[in-house]
Amino acid sequence: MSGPDASCFRRRVVLHCANAGSNRRYPSSLQLRRCARSVGFPAEPVIAKVHTSLRPLDNFPLIRTRNAEEAREALARIYVRPALRFERGCDELDSAINNCQLQHIGVAYGTFGASVHLVFPEAGYFALLFPIRGKGEIVSGGNSVPLTVGSSATISPHAGHKASYSADYQYLVLRIDARALTRKLEAIAGTAVSEPLRVAPRQDLRQPAAQMLQQYLPLLVDTLSAAHPPFPEWWTSQTEQLLMTLFLCGHWHNYSHLLEREPPRAAPWQVQQAEDYIAANWLRTITLEELAAVSGVSAFSLFRSFKKSRGYSPSEFLSQLRSKHGLAP
Repeated sequence: MSGPDASCFRRRVVLHCANAGSNRRYPSSLQLRRCARSVGFPAEPVIAKVHTSLRPLDNFPLIRTRNAEEAREALARIYVRPALRFERGCDELDSAINNCQLQHIGVAYGTFGASVHLVFPEAGYFALLFPIRGKGEIVSGGNSVPLTVGSSATISPHAGHKASYSADYQYLVLRIDARALTRKLEAIAGTAVSEPLRVAPRQDLRQPAAQMLQQYLPLLVDTLSAAHPPFPEWWTSQTEQLLMTLFLCGHWHNYSHLLEREPPRAAPWQVQQAEDYIAANWLRTITLEELAAVSGVSAFSLFRSFKKSRGYSPSEFLSQLRSKHGLAP
């Protein structure tokens, strides 16, 4: 296995998997369940669970309408305002859109109940589309990506895109704020990102990070569909950190070379800086960006050196501190 995905998992940057205490090189299905339990998710992530008598995320309704203009306005609230036209012979929607917004990440479900064509301008987010019924097509930057159940398509913020959906098309979409994702990349790689992040329009589902994200999103949707906000701040932060890391490691992009290179070792004083910071802030959520800033090295370097020096990862150390004080890790 090669590429940025393998590099990410070799260095154990994914905090939830580090919390699981795994010594395997790549996450197995058992590790995925352990990772899920560590953030309070169901132990058995079954994709079919998303298809219930209710729509996914029905407890987060955004709009139910047959009016095209109302549907466009609803889409503008979570994406950007698109142009919309019907397939010949259709003149009315039966649309339902649900949306759950966390901090830097949103998860949505949608269906239009008619064959439609949409044109979206540039936006400030990355989007990963997962069809769960029907078929469609995304065209962006000269690339055409078919949308079928079991596949996915990725949209970058630097270019608009066109979308065509069949009447029975239903989808889940993961939206990630582009600025937050760039900050996460800088923390992981330990260097400033000057050019905009550009991501390939398809995931390579042979890679472990892409596979894990494919399993994790329905698990997250299933959990959110049975939950009610407000969500604990630590849960939101850990969930977003995992999703952004998997997104970066599960796609090829113009900074993949930063994730493939061998990181330098952190000095003992840098490891101590990170350990002291965790010990002083164990009551709250601690992000990759914070640890990278405090230690002065990339998350890759810090996690590798911390584990080698202490015998456990920074996230395992944080879990130990919380358990010692009688709190959930």
